[in-house]
Amino acid sequence: MRSWFHEQLLARAIASAVWTIVLQVPLVLGLKLLFSGYQGLWNSFSLFLHYGSLFSLFMIPLCICGFTFTHLRCYRTEPLVYSTRWAILKQLSSPSFLLLLAWYCNICGILMNAYFGMTVPFLGSLSTQCSDRKAWCLNEQHLFGIFFGCCLGVCEAWDYFFSDRRLVKVPHVQLTIKVAVRSSIALLIKKSLGVALKRYCVYIFLYLLFGGYVRTYILAVTRLALDEPLDTIVTLINISLALRCILIGSACVFTIRLCDLFFQLYEIKPISFPIVRVADETSSLLHEAISSDTALLRLWACRDWNILAEQSTERRSVIFSVSQPGNHPHNWNNVLSAILPQCLHFIALLKGETNASKAESKTIAAPQSPPSYDSFTSPVRMRSMALASPSSKEMDSTSLPKSSLQDKIQSIMQEAVENLKRKPVISFFWGELPDAKRRQTFAKAEPIILLIEGLSHFVAASFVEDKYGVVQKDLPEILCMLLDLQAAVEQRGPSSGAITKRTEAFTSSPTDVQLKHRLKRAIKSSIYRIVVRFQLHILNVPLPPTQKRMLEQYLEFLVG
Repeated sequence: MRSWFHEQLLARAIASAVWTIVLQVPLVLGLKLLFSGYQGLWNSFSLFLHYGSLFSLFMIPLCICGFTFTHLRCYRTEPLVYSTRWAILKQLSSPSFLLLLAWYCNICGILMNAYFGMTVPFLGSLSTQCSDRKAWCLNEQHLFGIFFGCCLGVCEAWDYFFSDRRLVKVPHVQLTIKVAVRSSIALLIKKSLGVALKRYCVYIFLYLLFGGYVRTYILAVTRLALDEPLDTIVTLINISLALRCILIGSACVFTIRLCDLFFQLYEIKPISFPIVRVADETSSLLHEAISSDTALLRLWACRDWNILAEQSTERRSVIFSVSQPGNHPHNWNNVLSAILPQCLHFIALLKGETNASKAESKTIAAPQSPPSYDSFTSPVRMRSMALASPSSKEMDSTSLPKSSLQDKIQSIMQEAVENLKRKPVISFFWGELPDAKRRQTFAKAEPIILLIEGLSHFVAASFVEDKYGVVQKDLPEILCMLLDLQAAVEQRGPSSGAITKRTEAFTSSPTDVQLKHRLKRAIKSSIYRIVVRFQLHILNVPLPPTQKRMLEQYLEFLVG
């Protein structure tokens, strides 16, 4: 199963890289026409046949493959929520973050050089003919542009690592990849131009402060002469140079974010999992993928379950079917046994319960086997005739002081740690951030939203399509789970108001807050979908009194 998943992941990443490379042709032609003007169709395409252009043409796909490799290593399936400030500082010094900064810095410098070589040839080389003598001088404009590309790479790596750009998200509206790219391309160009312009303004001052050291080192290594240095604010405010750097820098940002977009769209592309094992089938079954430990595979399966339950009548009929002979609903039991534990585990997380309580609830809910009739049980309590072992008593008596001593040592250490945490500096860095645990819980809500929406569509469809009643026997358990989930989400509301203030202060709320609101809407719409479909028949479902009252409110449309 894992090898099949890796094959799918790699194939989708390769497809995203290929389409990003294909769209480089109109991008490079547009930049060439913008800087050189229209010189005929053949002359426009002949720029790809020069020696320097061929090298640059090879380097651009290589850089895009580097970005795709980064996506394969750094993608996430749930938003990253830090629990302490020290965790954020720890990420800044982590080897993965530092390696990502160096990786993006080098790749963007190479990509900037490739765009220079193909669109603005006089900025594509480090040396140029001196203006006043027959010698080779340092082309500092080329050096200025390459380091601007490196600066863009560092900024893009920072933004990619600490934002939701590496988050694989399920879109709200299901679109084809072609339509999604076409609708996003204009906004992507606008953002790329704005980002390049802002960073160029900052980069001018950085180069004014530190560009002299770089210039001196390059001159010492290459032994070139210096013709027109960019060492003053007047020489740096060059409209022609600024226009070229901003446009080509925006092309670099556009390429990086286009690669991000294609990777997102291809990795979340719907995939159809088989429900029943067929001969020579290497892919995972639907219920196996839903309960998988691989986060992205589980997200694929949850989305496939949502699409199946809402749209595919043919695949629903396979789950509604029963085995012959025996009339056992194995397909439905497998799917439900994969969905319910994840929803119950999420409810336990919302309530702050541990895995032990979850396991305990499972054992209580499990049906108990009847007592065997071949064993004789008597109501009279018999006295044990076995003699107690004196050695065990001695061992217990000797272990008591040790255990009490260990408890005292542990309590003293815990008290010392708690006192240390109350110190102002320690509590600032190692103290838990407001609503961190609650936000971390709601960050895991994406698969749960897909599962409960699919479950409600499937239950609603069972009213007509379920000929054998395979879903009806589990309807009380499903309704109890949905109503318990709603109660847990409402109980887990904002405790200190930090999230509410944050959403009011910024125009876009964090992803975990958006997931919380989506989860609330998904729960209510799922229960309403089942209630509207079954109408008054839903009252005949045996439920506990609390859940029964909550369901009657839905039946009267009192829950908004």
